[in-house]
Amino acid sequence: MSNYPDGPAAVAELAEQVERLRRLNEAKNEFVGTLSHELRTPLTSIISFSELLRGEGGMSKEALAFLDVIDRNACRLLRLVGDLLLLSQIESGVIPLDLGPVSVPEVTAEAVRNAIPAAAGYGITLETSAGAGPVIQADHLRLLQVLDNLIANAVKFSHPGDTVRVEAAWDGRTWRIDVADPGIGIPSGEIGRLFDRFVRATNARTSGRPGSGLGLSVVKAIAELHGGRVTVDSVLDQGTRFSVYLPGAG
Repeated sequence: MSNYPDGPAAVAELAEQVERLRRLNEAKNEFVGTLSHELRTPLTSIISFSELLRGEGGMSKEALAFLDVIDRNACRLLRLVGDLLLLSQIESGVIPLDLGPVSVPEVTAEAVRNAIPAAAGYGITLETSAGAGPVIQADHLRLLQVLDNLIANAVKFSHPGDTVRVEAAWDGRTWRIDVADPGIGIPSGEIGRLFDRFVRATNARTSGRPGSGLGLSVVKAIAELHGGRVTVDSVLDQGTRFSVYLPGAG
């Protein structure tokens, strides 16, 4: 005797619910995409006009400090909008990759160079090393985005005087890029959810360090789009190491 006398009706109802959820998800992705595009234009204008004002000269130190606040927060919002748009595109099945030959040591060195000024502002030193290995087919700007996010996190959660190390190595099949810091670490019970959207470790929140909780979601998504993965090892109050694995050609 069947436990589901209304089986066909139940299946039809379930299919209807699935279709409704699919439409809601599509509407959500469309909304996020549209909102992201609409926000990018005014934010870009704010940054551009702020730069024009700075170039006028004759401004007081106080006025320049105000412009610094405007620039910093507008750029932060622009990065957040970009992260939301990327994740929405990935959910929609649109793979936003511009593939070409990429040197992992070169993109690693570029990311470190880009991060040096901000790191110096926190009193953090950056060190980098990379072994020899083949170029890979990848999206240069997206890989740079991965490293920018990981290095920025490492700097943010370190202490003044600390050194953040960025290392790349080829093992014959896979590139591994490590970003390691001796900072505040991550509570062990929270590591499993660290790559979920809008999730931040409790000690990151209580320490007052800013963040949206989207950066690591973006890192994971981009690594997986390249056929790779990202892992994390951390000890509370001792430091954290993120490792990005990228497969070689073939």
